[in-house]
Amino acid sequence: MTVFSFIGVEAWSSTAWLGYGLLVGMIVALALSSQRWLLWYLFGGMVYWLSVEVIQNILAGRSMLSALSEWHSYVIAMGISWLPLAGWVLYRALRYDDVSQSVSQQRELEAARYVEHTPVYDDDYHPRFH
Repeated sequence: MTVFSFIGVEAWSSTAWLGYGLLVGMIVALALSSQRWLLWYLFGGMVYWLSVEVIQNILAGRSMLSALSEWHSYVIAMGISWLPLAGWVLYRALRYDDVSQSVSQQRELEAARYVEHTPVYDDDYHPRFH
């Protein structure tokens, strides 16, 4: 069994060959360009959706939750997959007071160095013209 028989290449039409060829060509062109960081979004989206599929299959396989429709199990899987994001946002929101206080203190220190619209001279400075 080869990879091509697993994919079913022998049954592809010329349109499928053209479409997949263009897809591979675009991915290669993107990988060789200066915008290759966009591939991380592509692969990240694939990994995310694979994780949603795994969670959905786990939910569908449980006897207690097998009464759920496929749509409901996908919605629950998406909600479960968003829990780490919600935790991170909550962590950042609770930590924001500490961060904002230190940032404002730093800005106050930097602002104290400069007096706006007031020239700063040494004590022995004598202007050339009065």
